[in-house]
Amino acid sequence: MAPTSRESGQAAVESALTLPLVVFLVLGTLQLFMMLQARILAQVAVYRAVRAGSINHGDCLPMMHAAMVTMLPTVARTDSPAALARAFRQRADNKYRVTSSYGEPFDGPLVEIVRESPDAGWVRGLEHDEDLLFDQPTGDAGLDARTLEIRMVAWYYMRIPFANWVMSRMFLAHFGLKNYTATNPLMPAQKRSDWWLDEPVEIGPDEWPGGDLGERMVQWSNRGHFVFPIQVHAAMRMMTPVMAQNFQRGAACPVGL
Repeated sequence: MAPTSRESGQAAVESALTLPLVVFLVLGTLQLFMMLQARILAQVAVYRAVRAGSINHGDCLPMMHAAMVTMLPTVARTDSPAALARAFRQRADNKYRVTSSYGEPFDGPLVEIVRESPDAGWVRGLEHDEDLLFDQPTGDAGLDARTLEIRMVAWYYMRIPFANWVMSRMFLAHFGLKNYTATNPLMPAQKRSDWWLDEPVEIGPDEWPGGDLGERMVQWSNRGHFVFPIQVHAAMRMMTPVMAQNFQRGAACPVGL
């Protein structure tokens, strides 16, 4: 029996209401798996960074480069040596160099690193001959001189259309950074969404070299750049003595190289 016009109209309405949710489930699942991959890469990146620092006197440059090379697959093609070299050459100064779907360029940092140990003030107070203290089991240098401990944030740029927009607003609302009360994109019939919190949630230390993570998430989101900070941590025994010249700017590594 042929469907009536009323039944056809009902099916069209149901499809219109459920289609955004179905699209988001597909695209959102893909975006979540890509974020999981980025999280795994960030954990590998911070390990490679702390190892590079341990064999280079705690120098920021080798650590930043080691972390950046590891995170490049989330930014550009790296499926061949030539592609990897090209991607790194374009972003060797720790800038993303991508363009949003709105045509807005984004030059935010790939990674940010802060050295928790050894203490920067203690290192700057070392005399040249005291560098050798790092290998002593006891003494004034202690464990502080023998352990390089860093925390790192890897900025993951969400690039799946629609899913990046929705998930960014969900993250911002979850962290209490930006209320979202407009029409729910997952339910167009719902004229007012309720994605907000009364109090901001602490999303990490605010002493990052680039500034507060939450504030930058909001600023970049307003410009159409949907990024998420993946925070990781690693520690390793120093294989070379720390050098005061590598800690003149403090514990934080400069964002721009």
